[in-house]
Amino acid sequence: MIVPIERLEFFEELFKRAMLYRESTYEKMERWYDQYRGDAFCDGGKDALVVRNITYELIESQVSTEIPDPEVTPSRWSEKREANAHRTELILRAMRKKLPFDEMNDMDERYTYIFGGSVFLVEWDDDYSLGRERGRISVTNINPQRFVGQPGVSSIDKMEYCFIVYSSSVSEIRRKWKSDFSPCIQDDTVEVKVCFYKNEDGRVSLYVFSDGEEIAHYDDYYSRKRRVCKSCGLGAFHCTCERPSLVSVSSHIEELTKDVVLSDGEIIPKGKKLPRYIPSHFPIVIRKNTSLDGCLLGQSDCEFIKYQQEEINKVLSRVHEKLIMSGVYPFKPDDCRFQFDNSVGGKVLNLSPADSPSSFGVIDTTPDISRDLEYISRTYDDAKRILGISDTYQGINDETAISGKAKEIQINQAAGRLESKRIMKNSAYASIDRLVFEFMLAFADEPRCVSYKDAFGRVHNEAFSRYDFLEYDSEIGEYYYDDDYIFSSVSDGEVSRADAWARNLENYKAGVFGNTDSDITLLRYWQAQERAHYPGAKENVAYFLSKTENEKNKGEGEAI
Repeated sequence: MIVPIERLEFFEELFKRAMLYRESTYEKMERWYDQYRGDAFCDGGKDALVVRNITYELIESQVSTEIPDPEVTPSRWSEKREANAHRTELILRAMRKKLPFDEMNDMDERYTYIFGGSVFLVEWDDDYSLGRERGRISVTNINPQRFVGQPGVSSIDKMEYCFIVYSSSVSEIRRKWKSDFSPCIQDDTVEVKVCFYKNEDGRVSLYVFSDGEEIAHYDDYYSRKRRVCKSCGLGAFHCTCERPSLVSVSSHIEELTKDVVLSDGEIIPKGKKLPRYIPSHFPIVIRKNTSLDGCLLGQSDCEFIKYQQEEINKVLSRVHEKLIMSGVYPFKPDDCRFQFDNSVGGKVLNLSPADSPSSFGVIDTTPDISRDLEYISRTYDDAKRILGISDTYQGINDETAISGKAKEIQINQAAGRLESKRIMKNSAYASIDRLVFEFMLAFADEPRCVSYKDAFGRVHNEAFSRYDFLEYDSEIGEYYYDDDYIFSSVSDGEVSRADAWARNLENYKAGVFGNTDSDITLLRYWQAQERAHYPGAKENVAYFLSKTENEKNKGEGEAI
C-alpha cells in the first residue's frame, strides 16, 4: 500500500471506510453480547417480562480452561533441526507459563462463542530487560469489537491493512510510542487507532493516530533501525559532516561484534555480516469459533440459538402473566351482611338462620401451565442440539445412559460434535507460536535459557539462540535463517509429546517392550522415544543398535 505525504488524512479516511463497512457486523455483535447478558429484547414485539438466560448457560458450559500445548516439527529432518525444534518447544512452553494465558483464555473462550471469534495481538516489548536479556514477547487478547479489518477480505494473511482501536491514557501513549502526543481534548483517556499495513515492498508497517494527531509512524516496522547521515550515508558514529542530518533507516544486515558459538560448537567469527530475520505476517491472530464462508470471524453461538432464546422468553412471559392474573377468590351470597378481607385469626362470621354454609366457598383460577413448560423444555433441547451439547456434557444427570460405558460414549459423542471448535482453538495457538518464533529470530539477540524434565524426571537446561537457525548456502556463499518448521498445538484430550514420552517409559517399566534387562528391549524403547521426538533418542537408538548387532555377530562367531 502506497502511503501519501498527507498521512494523517489518508489513514483517518481509511479508518472511516473500514468502520462504515463493518457497521452492520458491529450492530450484530452488540445484540449478541446483550443476548449473552440476558437482555429482554424480542424481535417483532415488546420486551419479555421474564428471561431464562439459556444463551449464558450454554456458552458457559462450553468454556474450557485448556491451554493447548505447543509442538514444533522440522519440515526437513536433520539432527540440528530436530534439536532446534525441541528448543523452540521449550521456549514456547516457558512463554505459556510466564504470560497470563489463564486469564487470556478465560476471556478468549467467551469472546469466541459470543462473537464468533477472538483476536490476539503478539508484540515484542523492547522496554523489558532482565540481566543480559533485552526485550520479550507480549501477547494480548483483544475484544473483536476493537478489531477493524480491510473491507471485503476474510483472511488476515490476505489483508493489506487492518486496525486495532483501544483506549489509553495520554501518559501511557507518550511512554509506549516515545511521542510528545498532546490531544486537543484533555480527557483522562483517549481512543487510539493503530493501523498495521503493508508498504509498497510488502513489508509490515505501522501508523498510530488519535484525536486528529499523528502519534507514530514506522515504515518497515519489523526491521531494525539505525541512524545514518542523510548527506554521506554513514552511521552516526562515523559521519564527519559538519552538520549531519541524521535519519532512521531500515537495517537488514547485522555485523557481528564478537564471535558467536553455536550449540553444535561451530563458530561464526566476529565481523561476519549476517542477514536480519524479518517477520512477514501481521502481529494478529484470529481464533474462529466455527468457520463461516466469506467471514473474517466465525459463527456466533448467540446467533444460532437466538430464536430459541426469544421463544423461551416469550412463553415464560406468557406464563408469568397467567400466574399473576390468577388467584384463589372467595364467594358468598349476594345478600350476605359482611365483606371478606385478609384477616385470618380471630375472624368470626355471623350467619343468619337463612344463610347456609354451602353458599360460601372459594374459586381457584390458577391456569394449567404444563404444556407451556413442556414447550419451553423442548425449545431448550433444540438449542442444545444446535450447539451439540448433551446433558452428560453439561454434567447434568442423564437417565438415558445407565452404565458407565454408555455415559462415556455420550461424552465422546458430545465432544465429537464440538471437535471443530477445539481444532480452531489449536490452530489459533499454533499461529501464535509461529509469530512468537519469528519474533525470537528477529529480535532475541541474547540466548534465552529454559529448563525441562525428561521422562526419567531429570532436569536439563537448554538455551534458545536465534543463531542456531542460521544455515550456510555454499553456492552463493551467504547465510540465511531456516524458519521451515511446522507448528501445531495439542489439547489435553490428545496425546502430547510429553505424554508420549511418559507413556513409553511406563510401558518399558511394565515390560511391554520385553525384558527390561535386555538390550533389545532398550533398543525398542528408544526407538519408540525417537518416534515421539524425544531429545537425544537418536544417539541411544544408534548405541543400542550397534550393541545388539555386535552381540549378534559375536554369537554367530561363537556358533561357527
